[in-house]
Amino acid sequence: MIINAWDGPRAGLLERQAEISEIERKLDDLSDGIGGILAVEGTAGTGKSSLLHLLQTRAVDKKFLVLHARGNEFEASFALGAVAQLVESADDDAPAGSRPAGPHGSRIAHLLHGKLPDEAHAAGWHPLLYELHRILLGLAGDRRLVIVVDDAQWADLPSLRFLSYLAARVGGSHMVLAVAVEPCGPGPAADLLGAVVTSFESTVLRPAPLSLRALEQVVAETVGGPDPAALAESLFEATHGNPMLVRAVLDEAATGPGSPDGLGNPTGPGSSAGPGSHAGAASSASPAGGGLDGLSDHAPRSLVRWVVRKLRSLPDPSFELAQTVALLGHVTDPRIVEDIACLSPAGAEKALAALIDAEILVDGPVLRFAQPLLRTAVQHSTPLLTRGRLHARAARALAAAGAPPEQVAGHLLKAPPQGDRRTVRSLLDAAAAATGRCGPDAVRYLRRALREPPAGHDLPAVLSRLGAAELSVDHEEAAVHLREALEQTSAPDARSAVARDLAWALALGSRFEEAVTVLAGTIVELDEADAVAHLDDALSCIARLSPGARDLRRHHLTGIRRHLDRIRERATGPSTDGFVGDALLDLLRNGTDATQVADLAADTLRRAEPAAEHGVGWGAALTAAWSLVVCDRLPEARRAARTLGDASRRRGVNLFHLDQCLQAYVELQLGQVSAAAELAAGALEASESEGSPSVVQPVAAAALVEALIEQGDLEPAGAALSARELLDADGDTFAHLFLLRARGRLRLELGHPGEGLADLVKGRRLDAELGLAAEAVGAWAPVITALHGSGRAEDARELGEEELARAHAFGAARPLAVVLRTLAPAVPADRGLRLLEEAVDVLDGSSALLERAHTLYTYGSVLLRAGKTSAAREQLHLAAELAGDCEAYALHRRACEELRSLDAPARGQGRRKRAPSALTPAERRVADLAARGLSNRDIAQTLFVTVKTVEWHLTQAYRKLRVTSRESLPGALDAVTPEGS
Repeated sequence: MIINAWDGPRAGLLERQAEISEIERKLDDLSDGIGGILAVEGTAGTGKSSLLHLLQTRAVDKKFLVLHARGNEFEASFALGAVAQLVESADDDAPAGSRPAGPHGSRIAHLLHGKLPDEAHAAGWHPLLYELHRILLGLAGDRRLVIVVDDAQWADLPSLRFLSYLAARVGGSHMVLAVAVEPCGPGPAADLLGAVVTSFESTVLRPAPLSLRALEQVVAETVGGPDPAALAESLFEATHGNPMLVRAVLDEAATGPGSPDGLGNPTGPGSSAGPGSHAGAASSASPAGGGLDGLSDHAPRSLVRWVVRKLRSLPDPSFELAQTVALLGHVTDPRIVEDIACLSPAGAEKALAALIDAEILVDGPVLRFAQPLLRTAVQHSTPLLTRGRLHARAARALAAAGAPPEQVAGHLLKAPPQGDRRTVRSLLDAAAAATGRCGPDAVRYLRRALREPPAGHDLPAVLSRLGAAELSVDHEEAAVHLREALEQTSAPDARSAVARDLAWALALGSRFEEAVTVLAGTIVELDEADAVAHLDDALSCIARLSPGARDLRRHHLTGIRRHLDRIRERATGPSTDGFVGDALLDLLRNGTDATQVADLAADTLRRAEPAAEHGVGWGAALTAAWSLVVCDRLPEARRAARTLGDASRRRGVNLFHLDQCLQAYVELQLGQVSAAAELAAGALEASESEGSPSVVQPVAAAALVEALIEQGDLEPAGAALSARELLDADGDTFAHLFLLRARGRLRLELGHPGEGLADLVKGRRLDAELGLAAEAVGAWAPVITALHGSGRAEDARELGEEELARAHAFGAARPLAVVLRTLAPAVPADRGLRLLEEAVDVLDGSSALLERAHTLYTYGSVLLRAGKTSAAREQLHLAAELAGDCEAYALHRRACEELRSLDAPARGQGRRKRAPSALTPAERRVADLAARGLSNRDIAQTLFVTVKTVEWHLTQAYRKLRVTSRESLPGALDAVTPEGS
């Protein structure tokens, strides 16, 4: 079912007013006795037929005799076939039962079916053409005559000779000759039509493609949906405004799967043009415009049929060349096309000229299709088996021409496996090029290489590289392939790398004991110091992640140390690094002086700066960076975390987003709460896009929850856990350590002290058992607060005094201040004030801005309860200002409430500071683009982020601006002062 969007009061053709005016002028001239020629030129689908149809309709309204015909490539051999159609069309205008030809009937039959003159002797045609001319004038009688020939390029040569004869005689007659012509290659037909089009009597119309604005109007009136402008833009990109292509897409949307006319419309696009010519509308398309999704990947069925027919009408190699160009997309070297299509240079040149003349391809330095949708249609018209063979040829031709590895691999992905070693090598090269981007392409290339399949000597390399690449995509598949690679790999360095990657794949799936077994077993097999060093580093890290893994490592430790001692005696290479990480964690757990720990951590990181294979392992480096956080060396920790992340990406090393989690915790302590939330959300999203959720997911979720608690977003924090089934998750791994702390804090804030205390106590016990020392001194200070809030004051004081002694011995400012702040409410008031005074002094000048804001607030509140209002007011002012700067909105609100109880306005009202509800820079950028009408996908592409990241920022912006839809964003954003103003 095709519905005309322009039926009714506003019927008309979109953006064709100039052409309509010329048609009306031509008919007005004919009314005055002035004949002429109207030629409508253009590529297929530009609306030529619709303009001729309009001409016919207007001519009939004026009581003119209209004779019409349409060229057809399948009737081109029928001599005078188009003339016969003109005569037969007179029946349409004749009264019922009459014979319009009248006395001319026998003459017409004789002329049309008699023997024709030889084409080589032009003079012999004159009597016949003269007679046909007189007959048509006789049919018109006293009426004005309009002769219309559509698709004239397909008409037979004798008919075209007759049109050329008429063109020379219309000036002084009462006749208008109207033809629609598509570009065609050189030849007799082009010469005869050229005489018509270039006549002095001829007015030439060349309809332009529809503009984006016109397509917006079409989509709004036919498909609708919440974002017609975005749909129109996609439609414009695919069709370049060609009305026929637009109509084909809209018809498919209306009659495709799920629509009332599920079988599709049988009318091909060549039968009538599109919106620029009384276009068909997709009235039954889904409201959301679902039928327009994926225009670059889907071609309407009617368009595919039309393209096949069109290409079959061109010289023989044209179809093959079009298929090849469709395969490549854009062509800069014609020799590549010749090789793929197996054409000679002469054959390729002939086919190329035909395709350019037909305006299917666009000539230029880069050969391409005139409209992207035509390329899609050609691709869909090519059988899958043929496409596969063409892709294989393309890969060989491009490789021989020195094309980039990934361009070659793009074709190999779609080529059938052939057991060709060259294919495997090309895919390995492409995977190496893609690895630095840390994207999924490397996995696709390597999985395809495995299907080739590789020869026996190449199989271990393919399996090991595939497994390593899959660590970023699917750790379960990675474990399968890496285990197989380990079985088939014998070279020591290669076995070391495979075993390390396999261990991390197992660890990501919480299979810690299996990981320890793999590492311990491989270490004692190898004698090379370099090969063993990184295995020991990984073993040290993974063994700390669960009690079972820790105990298993202890079981193997004696044999491992004995083996390592033998290696050291024989080699002068680098020492193993697992014990570096052990030493740092043990120092933290034992409360060793922070300066000593930080110096060891800094030294470890300095040795990690050279290439990874010559310095300490990544595990030890991450441990060292975390140690700097614990020791309150936050600026150094920030630099270390960023350096590790950048270096790992450059070298293709997978840190499983632990570097992002580390950065999130660093930014949180530095008072960059929104930045911490962004980093944590990014790490969480990335960890969830890699197949099954990994062990990193709870760590990232915990970091996000900690940041959201500071922002006062308790409901989103709870949702972040519940959506991932982490609200009730239980376990004894390092990931649960972070989760228990964050979940315990959240439950305390939500008013569930019993549940919060249980989580925190369990986390503290697990920390001690694992020996990870998540934050060592002060890490579990919230337990003191929870005990005190639950009425267990004596237990709170006892734990607080124990932690305070450790904090003083440790000597780092922030952990000491945390313990002093949490212990103060649990001791007598006068001692509590002294503890808080000490905490404020300790943090003076510290970069731990978030803890400083909390300490100032607690100090001010205690001063207020002690009746020292003047001092309280000063501390609360400082706390409110600093909390606002940190975007710790929950703390900011509490400080402001305390100040209001003193009838004291918050400091800084005279200055335009950012309110707690203001947007972060990232949220503002996303909200601005959304307010301008961009979709989430468009915003993601513009800002080079993922769609989920856009959704996260929009959710935060909606909440802060108190809006629920995109339509409300512009007004809400206008009312908000941009950050920094």
